[in-house]
Amino acid sequence: SDVTLGYVWASSVDVSKSISDFCVTSGMTPSPFDCWLAERGLLTFRLRYQKAQDNAIRLAKAMSEHPNISKILYPLRQDHPDFATAQNLLGNQGCNMVSFELAEKTREAANRLVENLQEIAFAPTLGDIGTTLSHPASSSHRGLSIEERSLLGISEGFFRVSVGIEDGDTLIDVFSQALSKLAL
Repeated sequence: SDVTLGYVWASSVDVSKSISDFCVTSGMTPSPFDCWLAERGLLTFRLRYQKAQDNAIRLAKAMSEHPNISKILYPLRQDHPDFATAQNLLGNQGCNMVSFELAEKTREAANRLVENLQEIAFAPTLGDIGTTLSHPASSSHRGLSIEERSLLGISEGFFRVSVGIEDGDTLIDVFSQALSKLAL
């Protein structure tokens, strides 16, 4: 969470050179400090990623059993619409992102959940060592109409969670308690 960088790779030497030329010409190169931060983060990336992924698997399972949740999206779950593709591409690596939809798909229910999740950072973007919560209807997809969001499966009760490396049991308890405070 110290730095935001991207990586582009192409198997074609010509395409790689075109990408590199564009990035250098347009100033899309990171500073030495950003490179140092990224390199420093790589030293513990594998440990952090595994812990976050393990927490995500557990959180997805626990939330799928909660009566105030109507849908869970996690690529390692057999009920995920792209489960076969995820298995083919990712094997047993599922990522640290969990999406879910409240049984009550209203902005009011979404607001109550956010208020009840005081321990979880509400963020318009995702990715940190701490768990963050995003509400696409009011952040990343707010520019779309209700109908356009609906076509994408994004209701007012839809959330994304970037699961962090906290204690897994504590994380599950925080979400379970917040969800239990919602009226069915």
